[in-house]
Amino acid sequence: DVTSAESVVSMASAFPLMSEHRVVSVKNFEKYFSGRGSKKTEEKSPFAKYFQSPQPSTLLILRSTASELNGLSGAMGNSKQSEKGQKKLASLKFPYNVLLEKAACLEFPKVYERDVPSWIARRLKEKGREISPEAAEFLTAKVGTSLRELNNEIEKILIFLQNKKKITDEDISAVVGDSRVYNVFELQKAIGSRDLPKALDIMFHMIAAEKQEILIISMLTRYFIVLWKLSEAAQQTKNHYELSRTVGISSFFIPEYLGALQRFSLNQLNNAFFALRDADLKIKSSNLPADVILQQCFISIVSP
Repeated sequence: DVTSAESVVSMASAFPLMSEHRVVSVKNFEKYFSGRGSKKTEEKSPFAKYFQSPQPSTLLILRSTASELNGLSGAMGNSKQSEKGQKKLASLKFPYNVLLEKAACLEFPKVYERDVPSWIARRLKEKGREISPEAAEFLTAKVGTSLRELNNEIEKILIFLQNKKKITDEDISAVVGDSRVYNVFELQKAIGSRDLPKALDIMFHMIAAEKQEILIISMLTRYFIVLWKLSEAAQQTKNHYELSRTVGISSFFIPEYLGALQRFSLNQLNNAFFALRDADLKIKSSNLPADVILQQCFISIVSP
């Protein structure tokens, strides 16, 4: 169901309650103007009067997929194409011609499959990192073309690499693994859920596919360090962005870590550090198979 234009204008015109601002977000704004734009359309539209004198305390967000807007922000943002942008602006009909003269415009163009590796490279460049073309292609092949999923994997890669600037396909393989099911991040999620069968299954697959015992110990140690920091920080604030800055992980992962924290007492966190330290020493100094050592370690961490 589409909220009527009159209702949208009424909500946007209202004063906020118990706050300084009111946010009104409208999806599929183009559906209010399904016909050809004309002076008659403008005169009849409830939006016309509101656009002339909008409510200062309202943040009105209008989301549109109208095809005539495609490429507009790129054309207007490029000085070499400013003339093209002005021509495009002049060709627009109501309501877009009025809006683009008075409001800010942000365009989120579709990223096609062929452009995904370039998107990955730009995303990492924004974070001060560089990725090889081969690694970007490899990440796309492993994760797929969902930008949400890719962004999640990029956040994991940044956690894993910490201060490393150049990202290679070996780094991608270490983090994402040969499978999106059997990798170190799924492993730590299973440990955080105290799901021993799943944790062992992932670990056995990782060890069988490639010797990753040192990576497993390193990342699980870092995981429990973050949980320890979070146990203290969460007593000071519930704001996920503040917690993110304090413990050094993306705010996207804070709910997952808070969930894990509810399953581990401080004594159990402390026990996890001892178990991981002992496993590290045994892997480096004994002849026991790594999977046997890690199995004992996981049992010690997850058992009540």
